[in-house]
Amino acid sequence: MAYVSLYRKWRPQSFAEVVGQESIVTTLKNSLDMGRVSHAYLFAGPRGTGKTTVARILAKGLNCEQGPTSTPCGSCGECETIAAGTSLNVIEIDGASNRRIEDVRELRGQVDFTPINARYKVYIIDEVHMLTPEAFNALLKTLEEPPAHVVFIFATTDPNRLPATILSRVQRYDFGRFTLEDIVNRLAQVCQLEGFAAQREALELVAEHAGGSMRDALSILEKCAAFSETITADTVAEVLGIAPAQQIEGFTQALMAGSKGDALEIIDALYNQGKDLALFARSVMARLRKEILRGSEDEARYLQAIETLAASVREMRFVQDPRMLLEVAALRIMGGMPAVPAASAVELTSLEEKILRLEQQIASLQEQLTKERRSPQTAEKPTPARRRVVLASDAESTAYLLENWPDFLARLRAERLVQCEAFLKEGTPVQVKGDRVIVAFPRDRGFHKASIEQADHRDPTQRVLSKWMGRQVRLECVFQDEMEAEPEAAPPAPKAKEPGQSSKEQVDPSTEEFLRASMETFGGKIISRPKEN
Repeated sequence: MAYVSLYRKWRPQSFAEVVGQESIVTTLKNSLDMGRVSHAYLFAGPRGTGKTTVARILAKGLNCEQGPTSTPCGSCGECETIAAGTSLNVIEIDGASNRRIEDVRELRGQVDFTPINARYKVYIIDEVHMLTPEAFNALLKTLEEPPAHVVFIFATTDPNRLPATILSRVQRYDFGRFTLEDIVNRLAQVCQLEGFAAQREALELVAEHAGGSMRDALSILEKCAAFSETITADTVAEVLGIAPAQQIEGFTQALMAGSKGDALEIIDALYNQGKDLALFARSVMARLRKEILRGSEDEARYLQAIETLAASVREMRFVQDPRMLLEVAALRIMGGMPAVPAASAVELTSLEEKILRLEQQIASLQEQLTKERRSPQTAEKPTPARRRVVLASDAESTAYLLENWPDFLARLRAERLVQCEAFLKEGTPVQVKGDRVIVAFPRDRGFHKASIEQADHRDPTQRVLSKWMGRQVRLECVFQDEMEAEPEAAPPAPKAKEPGQSSKEQVDPSTEEFLRASMETFGGKIISRPKEN
């Protein structure tokens, strides 16, 4: 017989074997015993929490020869074929692979056929949130008024992506993560049945890294059993690639005692062994959390250490050498470098007030500048020069944009907008026209152009760009071959005749140009014009 994985071999086959989901099991058992079977169910919850397993047990209870019953016999033909996954009356569908409207239309064409030697035809659709909106719409009518012999069971890890029209037509059951105790007890039971020698400490470590998933816990246990005949905590650490408990404990003690040499030596050893330093930092944070829960007298220092380590873990995603970040965090905790103190509520309130005042001042200056631009120029009194708050002309803004474009890209990176920076790197800034900042892309960079034009990339980019340029602007992306040459400057319109000037009184064009330049430079007005001889 072919080898079967542990999570498949020891999958619960009855409601009595299901652990950790007591309220759901009790409700479904009562529904079966009272004959109150719904036409559609939704099982929602994290991966590995038993959604598909409970769906199969429910299908057994519906089609068992002794049913509908909450205690299917497991020995009749229908129970055996459902357990083996070969039943013609229980159809399991992967929503990720059959998500199109054509797949749902095919399903609608099959539901009218009656089950074969059974009461119900049960459709179990896993990861149902992957269906397209069109597929959901096609399913609505069948879901609302299905044939009497059809029961739908939907399973999903992301119920928020389901349309409200679907959620209103199903009975929803939310599966919770398994507790550490539930996982450890189940692992101990499987070890006894399989003949594995495992320490309780090792099983607890497996449960901690399973993330509340029984399937993940059984998979880890299976790898550990293949690695060593006796499953110890060191065995689990080696299989998972995590630091042993002794190193976690030693590092935590060195951290709190201020032993810089010991702490940095442990970090260096873990790095050279190829261990995941982010995972190690999380383990240390969990160890510090236990100290706080035990009522440590130095709670504030433990809390600050957790905050510092959490910040370093977030930054590790963006660097190639995470060792340096962890070392800096350790030195900060031990006082070797200036720590980043947590701001108090009073300081935060003061900062918020200062930011609010600055925003009001900026808005006032921008409004004043807008009024100055729109107000008509008077010839009687020259306007005194004002200090420029923002880049006023398009030419100045364009020059600033072209000269400092790398600085703007660095600003995006500093704002954690790494994707936006990557897309814009493929384009070239061209010019500023009014409130438009034009960036040109080559034709073979159409993907980058289309990506930066999406709202979730364009909006944050425009926010940073406006802040960087000192005024509200919007991003406009074009292809390079679409850029047209700037039109030549149109000749100046003829000046209106001054009062008292006859149609014969004409001014030489060169003289007119000289007068206009002089007025722009020195100010003033024309009192009289030279007459022709």
